Parts: sequence; structure tokens; C-alpha cells
Amino acid sequence: MNSKTLWAVIIIVLLAGAAYWYSNGQSAQQPAQGQQQAPDESSAVDPLMTGTWKSDQDAKFTRTFNADGTVTDAYDGNASATVTGTYSTVDPLKEPAGVFGALPLDSLTGMTVFKITFPQSEVMYFSVNKLDETSLTLTYIGRGNILLFTRAK
Repeated sequence: MNSKTLWAVIIIVLLAGAAYWYSNGQSAQQPAQGQQQAPDESSAVDPLMTGTWKSDQDAKFTRTFNADGTVTDAYDGNASATVTGTYSTVDPLKEPAGVFGALPLDSLTGMTVFKITFPQSEVMYFSVNKLDETSLTLTYIGRGNILLFTRAK
């Protein structure tokens, strides 16, 4: 085999490999027909957060995060205090100006930030300081309150 033929074979193999790699990458990004596209990174929530969390500061308060994006706050002994809303992870740079008060946006870089919206209430933003199988630590952005939780279920 002469050198021109060898180079032609190498180029064809490289082009075929690149075409295969590109087409597999594109098909992996497109949902199959009839399927919904998965939520983008800004709305996806860590599965570890799903479940019921009991406040370390007030044993009667629980917050339950459901996989469907709903959240329920409850207070033991006061059924009227139970409220259900929605939550989602957000990109702080895409939220309306001023929602974080005077907090500089660059201080949220690299942090998981999510918002909770309850009917008849303001939108609340939290940063996740710690999340593992048994504990959750949140900071209420704008107020600075640190909320400590232990997994209840």
C-alpha cells in the first residue's frame, strides 16, 4: 500500500468516527418521539432533597419536597398551618433584578439556589449549604436565616 492510499484510509476512518460520534451525541440530546424532554439543569432538583425534613430548631415544623416539584410545609398540632406550593432549582442570574435584596449575585456562584412559591405568600429563595442522606442545611437568601433539617422519612 502506498502512502497516499494509507493517508486516504486514515482520513476516511477519522471522518467516519467523527460522524458516528456527532450523530450519537445529537440523538442522545433529542427526546424520542412521544417522550417529554427532561427538565433543563436550571429546574432539576437533586433527588436527595426529596422526602420529609424535620426542623432541628423547631421539632413541630416539617418541610416535604416531592419529586413532582411540590413542597409542603406543616406544623404539628396546627393543621391550618399546612401549606403546599412549588419549588425548583433556579439560575440566580436569570431571576428578576432585586429578588435577592442587596446580596451580590457573584456570592451565589457555584451554589445550588432554589425558589419556593406558596399561594398567598411571597416567593422565597434558598441556597443549599449541605445536603446528604440525613441532613439538609439551607440559607434563606435575603434574610440570612440558616435552617437546619434532619430527614424524617
